Amino acid sequence: MLQIKTILKKILKNSYLFLLLTLLTGKIILFLSELLTLFYGELIFKFFPETDWMILLVELSSFIFITGLVVFWGRKIQKLSWETFGFMRKNALKHFLKGWLLGGIVLSLCVILMMSLGAVKIDGIQITPQLICRFFFLFLAWSIQGNAEEVLTRGWLFGSISKKINIFIGILISSSFFTWMHLENDGISLLPLLDLFLFGIFAVLYRIKTENIWGISGFHAAWNCFQGNVFSFPVSGTDTGSAFISVTTQGPSWLSGGKFGVEGSIVSIVVQLILIFYLYYEIFIKGKKNMRDQFVPEKFEPNE
Repeated sequence: MLQIKTILKKILKNSYLFLLLTLLTGKIILFLSELLTLFYGELIFKFFPETDWMILLVELSSFIFITGLVVFWGRKIQKLSWETFGFMRKNALKHFLKGWLLGGIVLSLCVILMMSLGAVKIDGIQITPQLICRFFFLFLAWSIQGNAEEVLTRGWLFGSISKKINIFIGILISSSFFTWMHLENDGISLLPLLDLFLFGIFAVLYRIKTENIWGISGFHAAWNCFQGNVFSFPVSGTDTGSAFISVTTQGPSWLSGGKFGVEGSIVSIVVQLILIFYLYYEIFIKGKKNMRDQFVPEKFEPNE
């Protein structure tokens, strides 16, 4: 056991080996979470019917395994601080709900722009007690899913890499890894890949600006939830079932998003570029941070 720790320390001192180990660990975490999800799904469906919305609920809530594995590795093996993950206690719920509000607004803005360009039309609106009840559970499930991806990529991956090397490498690697995570999604093509990479950059900048992981977790969750269950778009190529507002896409996929959803539209890319430029100005020009510096998150005292 002592030899393993010694070898691990030597690896962590070398930046290139550190990056390889970190990326490999990220892939292993995703693989293990998939195995746990299989057992979790089998257990749940022994007691509940295997309907489309229940399958979605199980898939989203199973992302808690990613969060657990990431925190275990980062805290127990790497000995990372809570602030490296972005787990700030002060006003955590406020940051999360603010992120939710912003995510819903930005996604809705993208849809409105797509409608104005003739790429989307509304077919109908339905608000029923059943949909409202389902939305409550999906609100929680999307929050788990959004938080898990953020803890993995913008919390642990960016936090540990930017602390070890610098902010620029942390942004590049975490955004690339986030994009790689979606390579097997339905409807994937060059434009959605670019959109995913840009979202990765935006999300890191949001995390740096707010100095916590909660805000971008809320934004990510709301973006997906509004996309799939407020509007009826696919979420990164995944059909999420019924929604309050039924929409139909038309025209070229580069404008409508096609099978990938809003994230496959040039509109989403333009909106994200605007957000990236704004945050870049706030952080690196107005705030005078340097991308070549190591990332030093805000300190706080958690309950151990």
